[in-house]
Amino acid sequence: MTFIRTEPDEGPASSRPLGDSASGPNPAPDDLTERVVGRNVLHRGRYLEFRIDTIERADGSRSTRDIVGHPGAVAILAIDDHDRVLLVRQYRIAAGEALLEIPAGTLDVDAVTGRTEDPDVAAARELEEETGYRARSWRHVAGFWSAPGFATEFMHLYLATDLVPAHENRLGPDEDEHLELERMPRAEAIAAAEQGRLRDAKSLVGLLWLARQTDGSRGPSRTGTPGEHKIVEAEFILGLSDVLAANMALWRGSRALMAAAAAIFGLGVVLLLTGRLLFALPALVIGLATLFGVAAVPVVWLRLRGRPDLFDTPSAIAADDVGLRYESPFGNGMYRWAAFKRIRELDGFVFFDTGVGPSLFVPLSAFRPEALMHLRRLLIAAGFSPTGRLTDRR
Repeated sequence: MTFIRTEPDEGPASSRPLGDSASGPNPAPDDLTERVVGRNVLHRGRYLEFRIDTIERADGSRSTRDIVGHPGAVAILAIDDHDRVLLVRQYRIAAGEALLEIPAGTLDVDAVTGRTEDPDVAAARELEEETGYRARSWRHVAGFWSAPGFATEFMHLYLATDLVPAHENRLGPDEDEHLELERMPRAEAIAAAEQGRLRDAKSLVGLLWLARQTDGSRGPSRTGTPGEHKIVEAEFILGLSDVLAANMALWRGSRALMAAAAAIFGLGVVLLLTGRLLFALPALVIGLATLFGVAAVPVVWLRLRGRPDLFDTPSAIAADDVGLRYESPFGNGMYRWAAFKRIRELDGFVFFDTGVGPSLFVPLSAFRPEALMHLRRLLIAAGFSPTGRLTDRR
């Protein structure tokens, strides 16, 4: 399990010594700084502290602030292999209603040492407790104050993909938590956030961030509905052999995997030359299997076994100068071209990679020659380089 961090992890400590400024990752200008010079703790709960802080401004004047001390929290934007967002519904007494939210939770504080839990650890724990899933891929995408006017809670937002059920030694929710897990297609979850049907702040932050990755709102984009004009259309059926072949192609197209495979194979050669046959053979087999993409087969088969409903079902794609509409048992959605980080052809497939969740793919054989030519022209016009990377030209 690997965590990728896209911005500094500079969340606040759960409390500050007197005299420290109350600034977080971005200190305020000197003339706006307020320094804590006195503290009156009114109550300490399980993880919250209620207090009145006396502050001193840069000009020497003083005032008081009602503060809720909080150790910090994590929120997880979890996306499964079917491009669905995992949400939990629970009753919130402060809101007076049941809210649909992305999984989240408070950082644990050690009762003996007072040490606050690492957010990376807390994110994995909360995802498993609230959804019953673990993630093989993690990315820290943002950090923000939830209510800086009165609370010290700093929220860490994560993207979790490549989800697997936590069968063995599964962590369950806390005794006082009553949750219902819901899976919502990505487009529907984003629409619910944009239309005000979701009213939880952290969930709005996460889903609107996801919308920026999906709909191309990171920069100027064309108007209209992706695929509406159907300049390119194709229908296809994906069998298990197609899915295995596509994943093998992706493995062979990964520089990181190929470098690792070469290193493992080289190690096997060294072990073989030094006479350590028992160690050399596994390294040689693993290295070759990865180099040729064969190592992807058991991984994919284990994930898709028992899901015959995914195969031999009609799928369709429609593309125009605005973007792409993709309809398949493996995912449905509309994507502006700017949503894709890379689009490339590999070993008989065209892969559409948003950088969030699994890649969309279509067999090249699904396209008529003239349709494939039009698709390539659309990609060039949308700003994709010959290597498939999206450039700044749009």
